[in-house]
Amino acid sequence: MSHRKFEQPRSGSLGFLPRKRCCRSRGKVKSFPKDDASAEPHLTAFLGYKAGMTHIVRDVNKPGSKVHKKEVVEAVTILETPPMVVAGLVGY
Repeated sequence: MSHRKFEQPRSGSLGFLPRKRCCRSRGKVKSFPKDDASAEPHLTAFLGYKAGMTHIVRDVNKPGSKVHKKEVVEAVTILETPPMVVAGLVGY
């Protein structure tokens, strides 16, 4: 590895190391909501992953704001949601 001639703060977070491509393109569910026995059967998890970011132009409708009835450019995240297939059901 090379070295810096002068000291300099880090550029980039160490939380994103190692920088490499993902080993699988399908995401996984890392947490589920607490089970409520009184509720009707419902979808408890949905797979999706961040595919990128872009920007949009939208009209702001917020009375009292400086940008009321003006166009604002905002960043948005694009989420990819692959088609899901039901693999099994659990009954209690």
